[in-house]
Amino acid sequence: MRHIPVVEAENTFDGILLILIHRENYVNIKTHVQIILQLLVTLAIVAVFVPGAFADSEEEQKEAAAGADASNPTAAVNFQDLRYRYFDLKGDAGKHSFETEGAYMFHPRFKFTNELRGVRTDRSGDWETDFEILKLKGIFLTDIMPFGIKAKLALGVEWLKDLGDFKDGTGSGSDQIAPLAGIGWIPTDLDFIITLVQYFHSYDTHDGGPKVRKTGPRLIYIRKLPQIGGWFKADYKAEIDHEDDEDYSSILELQFGKMFTPRIGAYVEGFIGDDVLSTDAYNKGVGIGLRFMY
Repeated sequence: MRHIPVVEAENTFDGILLILIHRENYVNIKTHVQIILQLLVTLAIVAVFVPGAFADSEEEQKEAAAGADASNPTAAVNFQDLRYRYFDLKGDAGKHSFETEGAYMFHPRFKFTNELRGVRTDRSGDWETDFEILKLKGIFLTDIMPFGIKAKLALGVEWLKDLGDFKDGTGSGSDQIAPLAGIGWIPTDLDFIITLVQYFHSYDTHDGGPKVRKTGPRLIYIRKLPQIGGWFKADYKAEIDHEDDEDYSSILELQFGKMFTPRIGAYVEGFIGDDVLSTDAYNKGVGIGLRFMY
């Protein structure tokens, strides 16, 4: 493992991140990532497949429903998350991501989502700190019942505004527009299955960034865990790159959460990338977040 040198803060945001992450134990982060991933998978298996492993109550069932709905892109719910994620990148590099993501229902059938990320990374070889991306999304929701199964149809469009610098490794180098269509299936009171596809197209490139034309199939499984007032989520995201001979890549995101009150919860995340699947995004990663319902 390489030595991480002490770096002077160039601005206030940079200084805050240095205080949070630039400690002597930073060199052990990648080992911790592997350990946390193993613990996350173990917790999920126990909670989903071991009946009665935790206490159960009506209040916990309601809390589980609220937390799980916020992780469902086709659910009509208001929430805001604050989270931290660390990604192990190729070439012995790393990325610390400080994010907020949420949704607001302007109408029972119209959902507006927001996401903002700030990052500190040495992807380019030197440590750089910047805002990475702003995402805004509008989604139209309507109830349907295909094959006699209760479901929700989601049609929308997402705007992705690059805020970083592609040469420094903090940005994608392109602004994109991404229409989407998906169905959220509700086969049981405890299970969600979301099938979704999104097309990403860059309408502007800068800082030497590449042109983007990608199709992103996505399969999500969410399990409510009323035994603990929580939820488990597995999110498989694929990409077909039309600018690179239809190259196929994929990642798997795992999330295990619990609501402590009807309005406040927390979760841990694991990200499985190139160590197991095939992607240039990252090798693996972990995260932790707070969830606020309103």
